[in-house]
Amino acid sequence: MSLPPFHPFSLDYTADPRPWFREAHRDNRILEVPELGAVAVHGYEAVRSFCDHPQMSRNPLHAATYDADRAAERLERWPLLEGSLTSGLERGEEGLSLMRELLAPDFRPAMIRKMAATVQDVVAKVLAPIQFERELDLVRLVREVPLIVITKLLGLDEATEDSELFLNAAPDYFRGINPIVPDDARDRAELAARRMTGVLERAVENRRARPRTDMVSQVLEIADGIDDATTEDVIRALVILVAAGTDTTRLTSSLAVKTLLNHPEEFERLRADRSLVKNAVMELLRYESPTKFLVRIAMDDVEWEGQTIRKGSLVLLSIFGAGWDPRVFAEPERFDVRRDLKGSLSFGFGSGYCLGVHLARLQVGEILGFYLDHLPSTATLDPSHITWDPMNLMLREVTSLPVRIR
Repeated sequence: MSLPPFHPFSLDYTADPRPWFREAHRDNRILEVPELGAVAVHGYEAVRSFCDHPQMSRNPLHAATYDADRAAERLERWPLLEGSLTSGLERGEEGLSLMRELLAPDFRPAMIRKMAATVQDVVAKVLAPIQFERELDLVRLVREVPLIVITKLLGLDEATEDSELFLNAAPDYFRGINPIVPDDARDRAELAARRMTGVLERAVENRRARPRTDMVSQVLEIADGIDDATTEDVIRALVILVAAGTDTTRLTSSLAVKTLLNHPEEFERLRADRSLVKNAVMELLRYESPTKFLVRIAMDDVEWEGQTIRKGSLVLLSIFGAGWDPRVFAEPERFDVRRDLKGSLSFGFGSGYCLGVHLARLQVGEILGFYLDHLPSTATLDPSHITWDPMNLMLREVTSLPVRIR
Protein backbone atom coordinates (compact mmCIF):
# COMPACT_ATOMS: atom_id res chain seq x y z
CA MET A 1 0.00 0.00 0.00
CA SER A 2 1.42 3.37 -1.00
CA LEU A 3 2.20 5.96 1.64
CA PRO A 4 -0.23 8.93 1.79
CA PRO A 5 1.26 12.35 0.99
CA PHE A 6 3.08 13.91 3.92
CA HIS A 7 1.20 16.55 5.92
CA PRO A 8 2.18 17.72 9.42
CA PHE A 9 -1.46 17.95 10.53
CA SER A 10 -2.56 14.50 9.41
CA LEU A 11 -3.71 12.14 12.15
CA ASP A 12 -1.67 9.30 10.63
CA TYR A 13 1.55 11.33 10.73
CA THR A 14 0.90 12.57 14.28
CA ALA A 15 0.17 9.11 15.69
CA ASP A 16 2.94 7.26 13.84
CA PRO A 17 5.24 9.28 11.57
CA ARG A 18 7.80 6.47 11.18
CA PRO A 19 6.74 5.43 7.64
CA TRP A 20 7.51 8.98 6.48
CA PHE A 21 10.83 8.86 8.34
CA ARG A 22 11.85 5.82 6.32
CA GLU A 23 10.91 7.56 3.08
CA ALA A 24 12.84 10.72 3.99
CA HIS A 25 15.90 8.81 5.26
CA ARG A 26 16.11 6.66 2.14
CA ASP A 27 17.54 9.47 0.03
CA ASN A 28 17.86 12.41 2.47
CA ARG A 29 14.67 13.80 1.00
CA ILE A 30 13.20 17.09 2.22
CA LEU A 31 9.39 16.77 2.26
CA GLU A 32 7.32 19.71 1.02
CA VAL A 33 4.00 21.17 2.18
CA PRO A 34 3.31 23.81 -0.51
CA GLU A 35 0.05 25.10 1.00
CA LEU A 36 1.90 26.05 4.19
CA GLY A 37 4.99 27.38 2.43
CA ALA A 38 6.88 24.77 4.42
CA VAL A 39 9.40 21.97 4.10
CA ALA A 40 10.05 19.20 6.62
CA VAL A 41 13.48 17.83 7.48
CA HIS A 42 13.85 14.40 9.13
CA GLY A 43 17.53 13.44 8.72
CA TYR A 44 19.83 13.71 11.73
CA GLU A 45 22.59 15.80 10.12
CA ALA A 46 20.14 18.26 8.54
CA VAL A 47 18.12 18.69 11.74
CA ARG A 48 21.29 19.21 13.78
CA SER A 49 22.67 21.71 11.28
CA PHE A 50 19.46 23.71 10.89
CA CYS A 51 18.79 23.93 14.64
CA ASP A 52 21.56 26.50 14.87
CA HIS A 53 22.16 27.49 11.23
CA PRO A 54 23.11 31.15 10.54
CA GLN A 55 20.50 31.34 7.75
CA MET A 56 17.70 29.88 9.90
CA SER A 57 15.69 32.24 12.10
CA ARG A 58 12.96 31.86 14.71
CA ASN A 59 11.54 35.27 13.77
CA PRO A 60 8.16 34.99 11.95
CA LEU A 61 8.83 38.29 10.16
CA HIS A 62 11.14 36.39 7.79
CA ALA A 63 8.43 33.99 6.59
CA ALA A 64 7.19 34.39 3.02
CA THR A 65 3.67 33.78 4.34
CA TYR A 66 3.95 36.57 6.94
CA ASP A 67 0.98 38.95 6.67
CA ALA A 68 1.59 42.23 8.52
CA ASP A 69 -2.09 43.20 8.48
CA ARG A 70 -3.14 39.82 9.86
CA ALA A 71 -0.39 40.00 12.48
CA ALA A 72 -1.67 43.43 13.58
CA GLU A 73 -5.22 42.07 13.82
CA ARG A 74 -4.04 39.14 15.89
CA LEU A 75 -2.05 41.40 18.21
CA GLU A 76 -5.10 43.61 18.72
CA ARG A 77 -7.40 40.67 19.47
CA TRP A 78 -4.94 38.63 21.55
CA PRO A 79 -2.42 41.18 22.92
CA LEU A 80 -0.99 39.06 25.73
CA LEU A 81 -0.84 35.81 23.78
CA GLU A 82 0.64 37.28 20.62
CA GLY A 83 2.87 39.65 22.56
CA SER A 84 4.41 36.83 24.59
CA LEU A 85 5.11 34.87 21.41
CA THR A 86 6.52 37.59 19.18
CA SER A 87 8.12 40.31 21.27
CA GLY A 88 11.12 38.22 22.29
CA LEU A 89 11.54 36.86 18.76
CA GLU A 90 11.38 40.30 17.19
CA ARG A 91 14.34 41.31 19.35
CA GLY A 92 16.26 38.50 17.66
CA GLU A 93 19.10 36.66 19.34
CA GLU A 94 19.43 39.51 21.84
CA GLY A 95 15.94 38.76 23.17
CA LEU A 96 16.61 35.03 23.34
CA SER A 97 19.93 35.63 25.08
CA LEU A 98 18.25 37.84 27.68
CA MET A 99 15.65 35.19 28.43
CA ARG A 100 18.34 32.51 28.83
CA GLU A 101 20.40 34.85 31.02
CA LEU A 102 17.40 35.39 33.30
CA LEU A 103 16.50 31.71 33.61
CA ALA A 104 19.69 29.69 33.16
CA PRO A 105 21.08 29.99 36.74
CA ASP A 106 17.93 28.37 38.15
CA PHE A 107 18.30 25.35 35.86
CA ARG A 108 21.86 24.38 36.67
CA PRO A 109 22.19 20.71 37.71
CA ALA A 110 23.05 21.64 41.30
CA MET A 111 19.90 23.75 41.63
CA ILE A 112 17.69 21.04 40.14
CA ARG A 113 19.13 18.36 42.43
CA LYS A 114 17.74 20.37 45.35
CA MET A 115 14.27 19.83 43.86
CA ALA A 116 14.55 16.02 43.86
CA ALA A 117 12.65 15.41 47.11
CA THR A 118 9.92 17.86 46.11
CA VAL A 119 9.48 16.22 42.70
CA GLN A 120 9.37 12.78 44.31
CA ASP A 121 6.64 13.91 46.72
CA VAL A 122 4.56 15.47 43.91
CA VAL A 123 4.86 12.32 41.77
CA ALA A 124 3.84 10.05 44.66
CA LYS A 125 0.82 12.22 45.47
CA VAL A 126 -0.43 12.76 41.92
CA LEU A 127 0.14 9.22 40.64
CA ALA A 128 -1.18 7.46 43.76
CA PRO A 129 -4.39 6.34 41.95
CA ILE A 130 -2.26 3.90 39.91
CA GLN A 131 -1.99 1.80 43.07
CA PHE A 132 -5.72 1.16 43.46
CA GLU A 133 -7.70 2.12 40.31
CA ARG A 134 -8.64 -0.51 37.73
CA GLU A 135 -8.38 1.82 34.73
CA LEU A 136 -6.92 5.30 34.27
CA ASP A 137 -6.29 7.84 31.55
CA LEU A 138 -2.55 8.42 31.99
CA VAL A 139 -2.60 11.70 30.05
CA ARG A 140 -5.08 13.29 32.44
CA LEU A 141 -3.30 11.89 35.47
CA VAL A 142 0.29 12.78 34.58
CA ARG A 143 -0.34 16.35 33.36
CA GLU A 144 -0.68 17.62 36.94
CA VAL A 145 2.89 16.65 37.87
CA PRO A 146 4.86 19.28 35.90
CA LEU A 147 2.28 21.99 36.62
CA ILE A 148 2.48 21.46 40.37
CA VAL A 149 6.28 21.26 40.24
CA ILE A 150 6.40 24.58 38.37
CA THR A 151 4.10 26.29 40.89
CA LYS A 152 6.43 25.10 43.65
CA LEU A 153 9.48 26.41 41.76
CA LEU A 154 7.75 29.77 41.43
CA GLY A 155 6.89 29.80 45.12
CA LEU A 156 3.12 29.80 44.58
CA ASP A 157 1.74 28.37 47.79
CA GLU A 158 -0.50 25.34 47.42
CA ALA A 159 -4.27 25.64 47.91
CA THR A 160 -4.23 29.41 47.36
CA GLU A 161 -6.38 31.24 44.84
CA ASP A 162 -3.32 32.17 42.74
CA SER A 163 -2.06 28.59 42.67
CA GLU A 164 -5.49 27.30 41.56
CA LEU A 165 -5.77 30.04 38.92
CA PHE A 166 -2.37 29.13 37.58
CA LEU A 167 -3.01 25.37 37.45
CA ASN A 168 -6.36 25.84 35.70
CA ALA A 169 -5.15 28.46 33.20
CA ALA A 170 -1.89 26.86 32.06
CA PRO A 171 -3.37 24.05 29.88
CA ASP A 172 -5.46 26.55 27.86
CA TYR A 173 -2.39 28.73 27.38
CA PHE A 174 -0.36 25.75 26.14
CA ARG A 175 -2.95 24.93 23.50
CA GLY A 176 -3.09 28.53 22.30
CA ILE A 177 0.63 29.04 21.70
CA ASN A 178 0.62 26.52 18.87
CA PRO A 179 1.16 28.52 15.64
CA ILE A 180 -1.98 27.18 13.94
CA VAL A 181 -5.07 26.81 16.15
CA PRO A 182 -8.73 27.87 15.85
CA ASP A 183 -9.67 31.36 17.01
CA ASP A 184 -11.76 30.04 19.90
CA ALA A 185 -8.67 28.26 21.27
CA ARG A 186 -6.76 31.55 21.04
CA ASP A 187 -9.59 33.30 22.89
CA ARG A 188 -9.26 30.81 25.74
CA ALA A 189 -5.47 31.11 25.65
CA GLU A 190 -5.68 34.92 25.85
CA LEU A 191 -7.86 34.67 28.96
CA ALA A 192 -5.41 32.12 30.39
CA ALA A 193 -2.46 34.42 29.62
CA ARG A 194 -4.25 37.26 31.39
CA ARG A 195 -4.78 35.12 34.47
CA MET A 196 -1.24 33.74 34.47
CA THR A 197 0.25 37.20 33.97
CA GLY A 198 -1.85 38.51 36.85
CA VAL A 199 -0.59 35.76 39.13
CA LEU A 200 3.02 36.43 38.14
CA GLU A 201 2.65 40.21 38.47
CA ARG A 202 1.40 39.76 42.03
CA ALA A 203 4.25 37.34 42.75
CA VAL A 204 6.84 39.78 41.38
CA GLU A 205 5.40 42.66 43.40
CA ASN A 206 5.37 40.51 46.52
CA ARG A 207 8.96 39.27 46.04
CA ARG A 208 10.27 42.79 45.45
CA ALA A 209 8.92 43.69 48.88
CA ARG A 210 9.70 40.38 50.59
CA PRO A 211 12.28 38.26 48.71
CA ARG A 212 12.24 34.49 49.16
CA THR A 213 14.40 31.64 47.87
CA ASP A 214 12.04 30.75 45.00
CA MET A 215 12.58 31.20 41.27
CA VAL A 216 10.66 34.49 41.01
CA SER A 217 12.97 36.09 43.59
CA GLN A 218 16.07 34.68 41.93
CA VAL A 219 15.07 35.85 38.44
CA LEU A 220 14.33 39.33 39.83
CA GLU A 221 17.77 39.43 41.45
CA ILE A 222 19.39 38.49 38.12
CA ALA A 223 17.30 41.08 36.25
CA ASP A 224 18.38 43.83 38.64
CA GLY A 225 21.96 43.23 37.50
CA ILE A 226 21.11 43.58 33.78
CA ASP A 227 20.84 47.14 32.50
CA ASP A 228 18.06 46.67 29.93
CA ALA A 229 16.00 43.99 31.69
CA THR A 230 12.48 45.12 32.60
CA THR A 231 9.73 43.70 34.78
CA GLU A 232 7.91 42.80 31.55
CA ASP A 233 10.96 40.77 30.49
CA VAL A 234 10.87 38.91 33.79
CA ILE A 235 7.18 38.06 33.51
CA ARG A 236 7.50 37.09 29.84
CA ALA A 237 10.41 34.78 30.64
CA LEU A 238 8.45 33.15 33.47
CA VAL A 239 5.37 32.62 31.28
CA ILE A 240 7.46 31.02 28.53
CA LEU A 241 9.24 28.94 31.18
CA VAL A 242 5.90 27.52 32.31
CA ALA A 243 4.90 26.65 28.74
CA ALA A 244 8.26 25.11 27.86
CA GLY A 245 8.83 23.46 31.22
CA THR A 246 5.83 21.17 31.28
CA ASP A 247 5.07 19.78 27.82
CA THR A 248 8.03 17.42 27.49
CA THR A 249 7.38 15.92 30.92
CA ARG A 250 3.63 15.59 30.37
CA LEU A 251 3.81 13.94 26.95
CA THR A 252 6.95 11.85 27.47
CA SER A 253 5.58 10.39 30.69
CA SER A 254 2.29 9.48 29.00
CA LEU A 255 3.87 7.99 25.89
CA ALA A 256 6.38 6.10 28.07
CA VAL A 257 3.59 3.80 29.26
CA LYS A 258 2.70 2.96 25.66
CA THR A 259 6.32 2.10 24.89
CA LEU A 260 6.98 0.10 28.05
CA LEU A 261 3.80 -1.98 27.83
CA ASN A 262 4.63 -2.77 24.20
CA HIS A 263 8.15 -3.86 25.22
CA PRO A 264 7.69 -5.98 28.36
CA GLU A 265 11.23 -7.38 28.25
CA GLU A 266 12.73 -3.91 28.51
CA PHE A 267 10.17 -2.95 31.15
CA GLU A 268 11.29 -5.90 33.28
CA ARG A 269 14.95 -5.11 32.59
CA LEU A 270 14.37 -1.67 34.11
CA ARG A 271 12.59 -3.13 37.14
CA ALA A 272 15.61 -5.35 37.74
CA ASP A 273 18.23 -2.62 37.25
CA ARG A 274 17.23 0.92 38.25
CA SER A 275 20.65 2.23 37.25
CA LEU A 276 19.33 2.11 33.67
CA VAL A 277 16.52 4.62 34.34
CA LYS A 278 18.54 7.71 33.41
CA ASN A 279 19.47 6.26 30.02
CA ALA A 280 15.96 4.87 29.59
CA VAL A 281 14.51 8.38 29.80
CA MET A 282 16.60 9.41 26.79
CA GLU A 283 15.71 6.24 24.87
CA LEU A 284 12.01 6.87 25.55
CA LEU A 285 12.45 10.38 24.13
CA ARG A 286 14.14 8.95 21.04
CA TYR A 287 11.80 6.04 20.46
CA GLU A 288 8.47 7.85 21.02
CA SER A 289 9.31 11.54 20.96
CA PRO A 290 6.73 14.07 22.19
CA THR A 291 8.13 16.65 19.77
CA LYS A 292 6.65 16.94 16.30
CA PHE A 293 8.64 19.89 14.92
CA LEU A 294 10.92 22.74 15.83
CA VAL A 295 10.16 25.65 13.50
CA ARG A 296 12.71 27.82 11.72
CA ILE A 297 12.42 30.25 8.78
CA ALA A 298 14.97 30.33 5.97
CA MET A 299 16.39 33.87 5.67
CA ASP A 300 18.00 33.03 2.31
CA ASP A 301 18.05 30.12 -0.13
CA VAL A 302 19.77 27.19 1.59
CA GLU A 303 21.22 24.18 -0.27
CA TRP A 304 21.17 20.72 1.29
CA GLU A 305 22.10 17.44 -0.42
CA GLY A 306 21.25 18.83 -3.86
CA GLN A 307 17.92 20.29 -2.71
CA THR A 308 17.07 23.96 -2.26
CA ILE A 309 15.11 25.37 0.64
CA ARG A 310 13.75 28.66 -0.63
CA LYS A 311 14.06 31.95 1.22
CA GLY A 312 11.03 32.56 3.44
CA SER A 313 10.13 28.87 3.77
CA LEU A 314 8.99 27.51 7.09
CA VAL A 315 11.49 24.78 7.93
CA LEU A 316 10.02 22.05 10.12
CA LEU A 317 12.77 20.18 11.97
CA SER A 318 11.77 16.70 13.15
CA ILE A 319 13.63 15.82 16.34
CA PHE A 320 11.71 12.54 16.30
CA GLY A 321 12.86 11.79 12.75
CA ALA A 322 16.48 12.58 13.65
CA GLY A 323 16.29 9.96 16.41
CA TRP A 324 15.19 7.34 13.88
CA ASP A 325 17.95 8.02 11.35
CA PRO A 326 19.63 4.61 10.87
CA ARG A 327 22.91 6.27 9.89
CA VAL A 328 23.23 7.49 13.48
CA PHE A 329 21.10 5.11 15.57
CA ALA A 330 21.41 1.51 14.37
CA GLU A 331 18.16 -0.45 14.18
CA PRO A 332 16.10 2.56 15.25
CA GLU A 333 12.92 0.45 15.45
CA ARG A 334 14.47 -1.47 18.38
CA PHE A 335 13.65 -0.03 21.83
CA ASP A 336 16.77 -0.58 23.94
CA VAL A 337 17.20 1.03 27.37
CA ARG A 338 20.96 0.32 27.12
CA ARG A 339 21.38 2.07 23.76
CA ASP A 340 24.31 4.47 23.31
CA LEU A 341 22.53 7.82 22.89
CA LYS A 342 25.54 10.04 22.47
CA GLY A 343 24.58 12.90 20.17
CA SER A 344 20.86 12.74 20.94
CA LEU A 345 18.91 15.80 19.77
CA SER A 346 15.91 15.14 22.00
CA PHE A 347 16.49 18.39 23.88
CA GLY A 348 17.61 20.41 20.87
CA PHE A 349 21.07 21.62 19.92
CA GLY A 350 23.27 24.70 20.13
CA SER A 351 21.64 27.98 21.17
CA GLY A 352 18.26 26.23 21.08
CA TYR A 353 19.25 23.56 23.60
CA CYS A 354 16.50 23.16 26.19
CA LEU A 355 17.15 25.15 29.36
CA GLY A 356 14.93 22.85 31.38
CA VAL A 357 16.64 19.60 30.37
CA HIS A 358 17.74 18.69 33.92
CA LEU A 359 14.31 19.39 35.42
CA ALA A 360 12.56 17.44 32.65
CA ARG A 361 14.87 14.45 33.11
CA LEU A 362 14.40 14.55 36.88
CA GLN A 363 10.61 14.58 36.59
CA VAL A 364 10.38 11.90 33.90
CA GLY A 365 12.87 9.76 35.83
CA GLU A 366 10.79 9.99 39.02
CA ILE A 367 7.58 9.22 37.12
CA LEU A 368 9.26 6.26 35.43
CA GLY A 369 10.43 5.02 38.83
CA PHE A 370 6.85 5.19 40.10
CA TYR A 371 5.66 3.15 37.11
CA LEU A 372 8.33 0.54 37.85
CA ASP A 373 7.17 0.31 41.46
CA HIS A 374 3.42 0.32 40.95
CA LEU A 375 2.40 -0.44 37.34
CA PRO A 376 1.97 -4.22 37.06
CA SER A 377 3.29 -6.21 34.11
CA THR A 378 -0.29 -7.30 33.42
CA ALA A 379 -1.41 -3.73 32.65
CA THR A 380 -2.74 -3.32 29.11
CA LEU A 381 -3.76 -0.58 26.71
CA ASP A 382 -5.91 -0.69 23.60
CA PRO A 383 -4.23 1.29 20.78
CA SER A 384 -7.64 2.01 19.26
CA HIS A 385 -8.56 4.04 22.36
CA ILE A 386 -5.52 6.33 22.18
CA THR A 387 -6.52 9.76 20.84
CA TRP A 388 -4.45 12.59 19.38
CA ASP A 389 -4.78 16.26 18.47
CA PRO A 390 -3.12 16.39 15.03
CA MET A 391 -3.40 20.20 14.75
CA ASN A 392 -0.47 20.84 17.06
CA LEU A 393 2.52 21.72 14.87
CA MET A 394 5.14 21.57 17.59
CA LEU A 395 4.05 18.60 19.71
CA ARG A 396 2.65 15.11 19.21
CA GLU A 397 -0.31 15.93 21.38
CA VAL A 398 -1.66 12.66 22.76
CA THR A 399 -4.98 13.59 24.39
CA SER A 400 -6.09 10.29 25.88
CA LEU A 401 -4.21 7.13 26.81
CA PRO A 402 -6.43 4.79 28.85
CA VAL A 403 -4.62 1.97 30.63
CA ARG A 404 -6.28 -1.05 32.25
CA ILE A 405 -4.15 -1.60 35.32
CA ARG A 406 -5.72 -4.68 36.89
